[in-house]
Amino acid sequence: MVKPESEILAQIEHLKFDYYQIYDCTPEEIKYIKKKYNKKIISAITVKSKLDLNNYKDFLPFSEIILFDSKGYEKSVSFDHNLLRHIPDDFKKMIAGNIKIDDIINFKNKEYIIDVSGALEDFSGKKSIKKIEEFLVEVNKA
Repeated sequence: MVKPESEILAQIEHLKFDYYQIYDCTPEEIKYIKKKYNKKIISAITVKSKLDLNNYKDFLPFSEIILFDSKGYEKSVSFDHNLLRHIPDDFKKMIAGNIKIDDIINFKNKEYIIDVSGALEDFSGKKSIKKIEEFLVEVNKA
C-alpha cells in the first residue's frame, strides 16, 4: 500500500493479512498503523541512490521486514542492488526493483527475500509458465 489512508485501512482491517507492505509513510505513521491494526509490517524503502539506504534505520523498531525497492513501484524500475552490500545482516531484508531471472545468481549468498513477481510476467502482465520454469532453473543453479 502506498501511503494508505485511514478509510482504506478500516476497510481491510478484518481481512486475514499477515503483513501490510507499506510505502511512503513516515516512521511515526508506520508505528501507528502497526499498533492500531496489529499487523506485521514490511516497510518499503525506495532507493534511487546510496543516500536513500540508511533510511531503513528509522523503521527497524516496528518493521518485521525492510523492503528495498526502486522509486518505480509497479513500473519495475531498477536500482543498483550492489548498494545493499554495506547493509548489515542483522535484520530481515526484502529486495525488489526490476529483478530479472538472470539476476538470481547474484543473490546466491545473501539472505534476502526476493521479489521477482514482475520478472515472471509476459507482456500482458499475466504470469508466464515459461518464465516461472526459467526462474526455477536459475534458483536451482544458485
